[in-house]
Amino acid sequence: MRAALVVFLLAGALIGAVVFTLDLNARRSNRQEVATELAGMARVSSSTFATMRANLRARVGELAGSAGLQEAVLARNPKRLRALASAHDARIIVHGSAYGALPAGPHMAASATMTRDGHVFARVTIGVPIDRSFLSVLESATPMPEHAALVLAQDGRVIAGGPIGANAAVRHDRLKFGSVAFAAKSADANAAGVTVLALEPQSAVDARVSDYRRKLLFAAAITLALAAGLATRLARPVARVLGDLAKLVHQAQTDALTNLANRRALDERLDVEVDHAHRLGTSVGFVIADIDNFKSINDRYGHQTGDAVLRAVSAVFAETVRQLDLPGRYGGEEIGVVLPGTNLAGTRLTAERIRKLVEALELETPEGDRLHVTASFGAACFPLHSTVEELVAAADAALYEAKREGKNRVETATAKRKSRSTGLADAPATT
Repeated sequence: MRAALVVFLLAGALIGAVVFTLDLNARRSNRQEVATELAGMARVSSSTFATMRANLRARVGELAGSAGLQEAVLARNPKRLRALASAHDARIIVHGSAYGALPAGPHMAASATMTRDGHVFARVTIGVPIDRSFLSVLESATPMPEHAALVLAQDGRVIAGGPIGANAAVRHDRLKFGSVAFAAKSADANAAGVTVLALEPQSAVDARVSDYRRKLLFAAAITLALAAGLATRLARPVARVLGDLAKLVHQAQTDALTNLANRRALDERLDVEVDHAHRLGTSVGFVIADIDNFKSINDRYGHQTGDAVLRAVSAVFAETVRQLDLPGRYGGEEIGVVLPGTNLAGTRLTAERIRKLVEALELETPEGDRLHVTASFGAACFPLHSTVEELVAAADAALYEAKREGKNRVETATAKRKSRSTGLADAPATT
């Protein structure tokens, strides 16, 4: 089940990454497509606006050159001038007198002058209000997607096609009216500060990819279901491979006879713990134990009994130390223990506890004899010994001191002392 879960999670992570990437690309492509469409709308509308302005200039030119207006101006006929101004939505100024009025709100205007002998004696201006009807003309001439719209703004404020007076400044292709956000593109109409804005609600922009997203999620769900079925089929092979890998790792770090850590794992752990203690200012204890008279046991009872003794003593070490400690076969009948965060007194106490349990062991030989074993211990501590090499050498020296003092005992190594009289380094002092 664990192997099947691992396979399923890996497949799920892969499928999730693919779905996320495809969805991200789709949304990015959709935004670019919408931005292109809106920019095209704004340009077309701006061009139409310019055409309408050109038509307005032509219209005011025709009015200024018409016989009816010229006759009314020459005759200074106020009634006729007011009628012409009203009929053409114009304002006519003759010798300082104005007839008619331009639209009060935002408007587009064009003017023409009437001159005689190089002097202007009349000016004609036609104004077209920029309102909803004006915007409708622009929209009818502009191809637009279903949810798109046009807005006209003047000096940053909406004048047609949205909340009148709303701030219409575009920031990073975004526009917001109240709580509704829009994707937007703008184009300058080059007339009276008017800007044409092409808009589409952001919700409509996002909806363009919703169908693709639904299909993508459906395909992902189907693929995930297939992956679940595949995971159950691959569970056994994967479990076997993972088990083999774990076994290889265990074998690379474990002594086959004692099932303790091997010398390599013990040395690596000691290096790591001493480095860690050096950086944090803590202690590391190290113990080396040697089974007493082990050669005699092998010679008298055989190597199988010797192996049984070594396994039994190793089991005592494994069951006595803390979970964070590491016991390991140091070599032959020697067993070492790394004790992180343990000072010299704690290291000696741990070694003494193990010594008593080893002394209490009772084994039976193939001949039926009762066999009791003992072990001698040497203990040392970092930072009393400042390097790994010094720490190991001090523990080893303490072990041989325990052997010389009669075996089945614990000796602890203190810091090295140098003789002031001879200038020679003494062996590690033991207690």
